[in-house]
Amino acid sequence: MDILRENLLSLLKNNNIEKLEALLGLANLIRAETVGDQVCIHVIIEFSNYCRSLCAYCGIRAPNEKIQRYRMSLEEVKKTAVNASNNLGYKMLVLQSGEDLWYDADKLAWLIKTIHKKCRRCLLFLSIGDRDYDTYENLYKAGARGVLFRFETSDESLYKKLHPDCSFAERIEQLKFMQEIGYLTASGPIIGLPGQTIESLLDDIYLMKELKITMSSMGPFIPTSDTPLENEIGGTADLTLKMIALTRIIYPKARIPIATALEKIGGNKARIAALNGGGNAFMLNLTPTQYRDSYVIYDGKNQLKSHIHSKESIDELDGIIKSCGRKICRGWGTDFTLNKKNFASLCNMER
Repeated sequence: MDILRENLLSLLKNNNIEKLEALLGLANLIRAETVGDQVCIHVIIEFSNYCRSLCAYCGIRAPNEKIQRYRMSLEEVKKTAVNASNNLGYKMLVLQSGEDLWYDADKLAWLIKTIHKKCRRCLLFLSIGDRDYDTYENLYKAGARGVLFRFETSDESLYKKLHPDCSFAERIEQLKFMQEIGYLTASGPIIGLPGQTIESLLDDIYLMKELKITMSSMGPFIPTSDTPLENEIGGTADLTLKMIALTRIIYPKARIPIATALEKIGGNKARIAALNGGGNAFMLNLTPTQYRDSYVIYDGKNQLKSHIHSKESIDELDGIIKSCGRKICRGWGTDFTLNKKNFASLCNMER
C-alpha cells in the first residue's frame, strides 16, 4: 500500500477535532499561497425543474409526481440574469435546470446570446445535464463558457445504482468532450452517499485532479423525500470539510465552492470552517421567489439564507467573507483564466 495514500485515508477517517482543525489550517495556508484571498460569489438561476432523469437521490427526478413543475420563460431567465449582472454586479452566472429538453439548442443559444448583449463581461455556466456534443458545441459558440456537471462518485458500481439509465464511463466521456470543446468544467463528488467508501472519496479527489477540473464542486448527500434514498443516513459536515481541505492540498489551484448543502447540515459555522479550510467561492440563489420552493433537489434547500434573495442575505454572505479576512469578488476571479481567443469572442458578443 502506498504510504502517502494510507496517510491521506487516515486523515479522512480520523474524527479527532484537533486534527481536523490542523488539516483545515494547512489547507487554508495552501489556498492563500496558490489562489489568494478572493472569494467569488456565483449566482445560480434555476430555470426549470422538469427532468427526464432517474437519479436516485434527487427530488426533481422524473418519477416524482408530488412536486409542482415549472418552466421559466426565456424572457424571465434573461430578466433575472440581467438584474444579477447589471444591477447587483455579479458576473459569473450559472443557468441550471433539470434535464428538460423543452429548452432545445436553439432556445438556449438565443438566451445565451441575448444575455451577452445585455450584460458586459458576464461568464455563463450551464448546468443542464446530459446533452450531445453538437448541442454543447453550439452553446459554446453562442457564448457559454462553463459547465457544472458532477461525476458524483468514482465508484462505477455505486454510480450505476444512483443512475440506472446511464454509466459512469459515459459521464466521464461527456466531461472530456466538454473540455475538448473549450468549456471550463465544474465537477466532483456527492459526499456520504449510501454504500460509498472512504477509499472511493479519496479516488474522487484524484479524479478531479486527473481530469483537470476547473472548479471542484462537491457537497454532502442529503436524504430527500419521495426518492429511493429518502430513509438513508446523510453525509456529515466534518467529512465534507475534510474533503474540501484534502482537495485543496492535493489539487492546490482548483476553485472550491462551498456548497449550499453544507450550509443546510452545518449552518454558518460550517460555511466559515470551509472558508477557513480551503474553500474560495459561494453560490447565491437568485431564482425568482415564485419558483424557488419547487426546485427541491434536497429537503430544506429553500429555507437556507443563501437561497433567500434579499439585501439581508447578501449582506450576511458579504459579512462572512469579510469576517474571515477575505476579499469579496463578484466577477470571474483571478484564478479563472480564458485564453485570448475566448476572451475576445466574448467581448465581441457584447457589442
